[in-house]
Amino acid sequence: MKKINQAKSNFLEWNNQVLVSSIKKIDFNILLITILDALFYFLSGYMVIFWLQRIQAKMLSFNLPADIGVLGVERTQQLVAEAKAFYYLVVFSFILLLIAIIFLASIAKGIIWAKITKTKIRFALISKFLGLNLIWMGFWFVVVFLVSWLVEPTMAPILMAILAILGLYFTNALYTIFMKEQKISSIIKAVKIGITKVHLFLLPYTVILLLLFVLLRLIKFVNIGYFRILTGLVIIVYFAVIRYYVSTLVLEVEKAG
Repeated sequence: MKKINQAKSNFLEWNNQVLVSSIKKIDFNILLITILDALFYFLSGYMVIFWLQRIQAKMLSFNLPADIGVLGVERTQQLVAEAKAFYYLVVFSFILLLIAIIFLASIAKGIIWAKITKTKIRFALISKFLGLNLIWMGFWFVVVFLVSWLVEPTMAPILMAILAILGLYFTNALYTIFMKEQKISSIIKAVKIGITKVHLFLLPYTVILLLLFVLLRLIKFVNIGYFRILTGLVIIVYFAVIRYYVSTLVLEVEKAG
């Protein structure tokens, strides 16, 4: 029992040291981080809405009669060709949309994580970070697509929430390690650390999620306009602060045996 209590005490002391060390790293760059984060989500949201509006407008441009049977063979073949062209347009434009978001994320998130980890920002760094995100974010987009396509609608929200948590969990480790090593192979190392040393992350990440939940509950009591905007800004600022802690935690976990 004494050894168990000692182990718990050492673990809590270790986490406390990580927290103190991360707080000392916070500087005025947090303003830049918050602005870049807000800008990224605003531009990404705008691109998605713009894409959806264009696709919806294209769908409305199809003039189908109430009774398709009245169409001749030539007109039917023309409609089939137009539908096929529209399908390829949706797929191709969606892929371009994802690439544009990944490109935007590589610039914004690259600068953000470079500032957090005190890494010198260079063109080579951002280029490698883009390559990393094309692989990493592309993988998660494919997984989300497969889940939404193959899983029953009743189970999809639960699995999507699990994927979101796993994605954030591994991404934080990946970006921290990449900024230190600047290698695409950081993906393998980050996944390995995330799995083999998950016991060291459980308590900190549980506290992070609980604090976020409490914060969001408290915001509901604030009776002001633009509630959604306020909530979004609070979340962005919260995660800007949390990134300093998470990056420090990942580096210390990597050192731990």
